[in-house]
Amino acid sequence: MICEDCTKGYELPGEPRGTFPGGYGGAYLAPHPATKRAVVLFTDVFGFALNNPKLLADELARRRPPFGTEELEPYTSPVPGGAKRTLWGQIKRHAFFASKIPAMYSVRPQVFLAKIKRDRGYEIIGVVGYCFGGSLALRMTATDLIQGAVIAHPGGAPLDLVNAIKIPTIWICAEEDEQFPAEERDTAQRALASRDAAPPHEFIIYPGTTHGFAGRPALQYPLVKDAFESAFAKTVEFLHEVVNKGDVHSVAA
Repeated sequence: MICEDCTKGYELPGEPRGTFPGGYGGAYLAPHPATKRAVVLFTDVFGFALNNPKLLADELARRRPPFGTEELEPYTSPVPGGAKRTLWGQIKRHAFFASKIPAMYSVRPQVFLAKIKRDRGYEIIGVVGYCFGGSLALRMTATDLIQGAVIAHPGGAPLDLVNAIKIPTIWICAEEDEQFPAEERDTAQRALASRDAAPPHEFIIYPGTTHGFAGRPALQYPLVKDAFESAFAKTVEFLHEVVNKGDVHSVAA
């Protein structure tokens, strides 16, 4: 059970400064001068129900969500060991996620990325994706639409997608993650390491964290706060290299 204070801890402080220009499936554009380089942030399943992705997009620059924030509270915990559940609880959890598959499938990042490149003239795009958005980012790594991706605690990493990666990636991983457990994470890491001429990649595991910490951190826990700040700094560093150290425009989708 998550208490009121824990729920408050999932929201980042601050006020967004960007806009929803229309024509891009509800995407949010962080304020920035015109540029041919962009960072696209794929949100978790909460979408814009929380300000977090908008604030993260704002900070990186200087669709409507298939889930509601309250729906996942019974299935999450901000620190390791807090989400143990009975067999019936596990069944309910899997049934809940299964019911959301049509909504998640309706999100088409390929169409979105192609549209913003065409309409706004972007030539270089780096991507960061959190949770559900991490899975979307992973799918984009086999395309020619982006030049690099940060995959933050994704909702799974099927081997066929891992084996198809052809651009640099970094993986922001939680210590305890039912969506991307250690076994699956290690399998993905081994698969990349075993490839001939594999693209650059790095897996970083943050102790004291659970699924969601990099995009929706419970800041009242010191380890979580430190991990969130460290992961964000690593994300900025990586994306800075991806876009060749130029000015970038942030878009949250």
